[in-house]
Amino acid sequence: METYIHPSDEKIKEFIQKLELVNKDLKEIIHIIFKWFDSNVKYSRLNAPFYPLQRSDLDVLDMLSGTCGDYSNLLVSVLIALGYESRYAYVKVDCYNNPQDHICAAVLHNNKWILIDATLPYRRWYGYDCQHKEYELLSVEEFLVRMKKEESYWTEKAVESGDDKYAGLFYAPWIHDDVIEDTTEKLESVFYLLAFENKDKYQIYVTYLVYSKENAFSPVMCRITGDKIYYMFSEKKADNIWATEQWGEEYLDIDVPEKRKDMYYENITRSIQMNIPIVKELIL
Repeated sequence: METYIHPSDEKIKEFIQKLELVNKDLKEIIHIIFKWFDSNVKYSRLNAPFYPLQRSDLDVLDMLSGTCGDYSNLLVSVLIALGYESRYAYVKVDCYNNPQDHICAAVLHNNKWILIDATLPYRRWYGYDCQHKEYELLSVEEFLVRMKKEESYWTEKAVESGDDKYAGLFYAPWIHDDVIEDTTEKLESVFYLLAFENKDKYQIYVTYLVYSKENAFSPVMCRITGDKIYYMFSEKKADNIWATEQWGEEYLDIDVPEKRKDMYYENITRSIQMNIPIVKELIL
């Protein structure tokens, strides 16, 4: 079974040498790797949405993009190469108390498993010893088996849809995160999620996310179906950023009231104009 990590590979050794990670303590190692992610890696599958379904450590180094599981493959590989016992954490509720379908790395340090999360927003403030609320630890072997089953399942679904090339879109529908503002105090991004059945039947959900060290909220989201774009604005207090009860009336783009056209609306509209043609081109 083809693995997702290659801790003995020359490219991993070169990466470790390039970042000068040897003979440093764990916290400094993670800080250096996170800085490398900040400067080099995007959260996106737009450059290769179909295959590989899950990007290995070497794929991330080559493509300089991926999603949370891909990031974790590189982290786990590097940590193992440096002599640390490492696992994966399958996260269900994050440190902001938001429900998530998320993956990060875990490392045994001072006889305690701690979470290492390279994905934004977590790596900005809480990436080292990340305090996610609910998660399951998986060994490298358990993670490999689980993910290969996922890949197989979604590949079959793609075949049933009429084109096996769409397996990657079924498997990883979180397709892109467009960072709008990234400072030490705040992170704002536009997150693209694809609900894909086949090339003729799909919807794209676009959510504006605002994070600080203390909290997270979503002021506006869009639902895109065909050539129509619908906007919804957060009007009610929500327990988490994904809560559906926060959203008010849905407006077609041409009917959005002027009073709703604030900074968040302008930012998400610009992001959609730039990214949706790319997403649609991939699908069609």
